[in-house]
Amino acid sequence: MLFDIRIKIKNYLRIININKIQGWTSFDVVRFIKRKFNEKKVGHLGTLDPMATGVLPVFLGQATRLIPLFNDVDKTYRAVCKLGESTDTFDAEGRVTERHNLGNLNPEQVTKAVHTFLGPQKQQNPAFSASKINGIPAYKLARQGLKVPAKTRSVIFHELDVEAVDLPFVQIRIHCSKGTYIRALANDLGQKLKVGAHLTSLDRLACGKWFKSENSISIEKLQETVTENNLPWISPLELLDHLNTIVGSAEMVVSIKQGRRVEVLQQNWTESGVKMTENCVIESETNSVKTKVVDSCQNLVAIGHIMWENEASYFHPIRVFV
Repeated sequence: MLFDIRIKIKNYLRIININKIQGWTSFDVVRFIKRKFNEKKVGHLGTLDPMATGVLPVFLGQATRLIPLFNDVDKTYRAVCKLGESTDTFDAEGRVTERHNLGNLNPEQVTKAVHTFLGPQKQQNPAFSASKINGIPAYKLARQGLKVPAKTRSVIFHELDVEAVDLPFVQIRIHCSKGTYIRALANDLGQKLKVGAHLTSLDRLACGKWFKSENSISIEKLQETVTENNLPWISPLELLDHLNTIVGSAEMVVSIKQGRRVEVLQQNWTESGVKMTENCVIESETNSVKTKVVDSCQNLVAIGHIMWENEASYFHPIRVFV
């Protein structure tokens, strides 16, 4: 019985963690998945440059509607930077713009410089990036030789662990906030040390707490797989384990799929009621609790809010999965 439910969930909302290979764009992966599974609608979480490898969560069909819920998750990377050379793209694919002798630079100085970037930072976007300038991607302007206005963004480096220094190379494990350009960190490190630097390799190890290298699948292995049932699909309920859960009756599910609010009775809760835990998602503006509804087969039906009116509780659907 559990096996049947699992297959049903997989076919209903399919999510898979791809380990992207070097040379492929994130859209190359999306295009491959569309062909592989004959699926028109496919999206991914967190774009990776072609040079980068590693974790790329991919959502198929209706599961793409879950992507906005995870856009703000932290990322973890392993990066290798080369000191002594700066490039116009801040990585190894760009044109070398400066070269410097490392002189008496030692590993201790490099490690100390890396750690100065811990915490909140203002990071300048690379000229060759997808950030928009008056609606135009910056890289399009840069490729035309046009000057790209400097734009900064707020990022946070939660952890910076220098794993190895073999000059001119330094390997760093990085845990950072969304939207962080690791090649910009490499460039900033070079400026801090006054020798220049650029990114030579980047491997994404994790995207949030759910998508990690350990539960990813390579493109090569995916190409060899004939049946979907043998793939490491990720359950949407696993991704939404931080939300309260309501088990909806058949009547409730029908009403929710029609976009209507429904009254929530005590027996609908998986526990005794709303769990006001440390991880409970409370919307301050409406004083409501973010909640998911599943059917009797543990298929995700909807995500929405529990709101209280006249001593009764009601579920208001926001995203419905039909």
